[in-house]
Amino acid sequence: MEDVRRTITDIEAQTRSTPPPPTYPGEEQIDDQPQTEWSDDVFDEVSRLGEGAGGAVHEVRDRRTGKLMARKTITTREAPMKQLVRELGIITTIKHPNIIRFYGAYMSPSSSEVKVVMEICPGKSLEAVGKRIKERGARVGEKVAGRLAEGILQGLTYLHLKKLIHRDIKPSNVLLSREGVVKLCDFGVSGELIGSVAGTFTGTSLYMAPERLSGLEYSIRADVWSTGLSLLELVQNRFPFSSDMPPIELMIYITQSEPPQLEDEAEVRWSDAMKDFIKETLRVDPALRPTPKEMLSHEWIVRIMKQEVPMERWIREVWGWPKPNRKSKDS
Repeated sequence: MEDVRRTITDIEAQTRSTPPPPTYPGEEQIDDQPQTEWSDDVFDEVSRLGEGAGGAVHEVRDRRTGKLMARKTITTREAPMKQLVRELGIITTIKHPNIIRFYGAYMSPSSSEVKVVMEICPGKSLEAVGKRIKERGARVGEKVAGRLAEGILQGLTYLHLKKLIHRDIKPSNVLLSREGVVKLCDFGVSGELIGSVAGTFTGTSLYMAPERLSGLEYSIRADVWSTGLSLLELVQNRFPFSSDMPPIELMIYITQSEPPQLEDEAEVRWSDAMKDFIKETLRVDPALRPTPKEMLSHEWIVRIMKQEVPMERWIREVWGWPKPNRKSKDS
């Protein structure tokens, strides 16, 4: 408990001081920290957003400014202290456009809960977006899928530069801003890479790379597998593996069978470049699977990034938001 309290004290000291200049490509200055003093007294709960690794997440409003944020509540009696200190330590050191912004943390008066204050993403998660699109009988287009993939890979590339691995990439941990920008979240199972490999078995098993399911050492390339699987699920409107198998049998199947691939269907045709992108991310042999940085150079991503893709309009249409009044916004 003292480790957690000391970590939060360090966080408060950091947020009061001027952040150092970026030292990694893509790292951004966070110059709009809303406040540095946090407690239950300054927040009104607006709604429950869901569950994260280790605790519930609520939308909250700062009574002092009216700013909406996300607050994750972690019960210290249930969360392993080592994991909690690690998560707090990680999120205070990462600043990137494709990673959720962290504003601060505080302990409840009883010290039974740690509350982490973060940026809120109105576009919700890829899991929620996928369900919404499936309910409407629609599809995620190739250009939008490419922009989503690029955002995830940019975030992972940044983490790799910081010697970090996410270890729990899945649709529910990929959030979208109001502008349709990808934001990776939930670093409760993230860890440091020692010599570019890791060896612990944590994360969500259905999206794990084969080497992780087999209990072998793994690297940032395992996050690439999870990215490919998440993207494939999104564009196909279904999980790529059979949902009829018990979990243990499914895990064995993933490690011993050919990986799923992106295939054309009666109502949709995908480009050869996109099919190859999915194939590269889902290589069973991790030595043959590219890193996030290498995947950013893939023909499909390079081509998509040269095209205009109205992500803000897309996410607005997904959720049925009214068109923003630009004139009043800019005046």
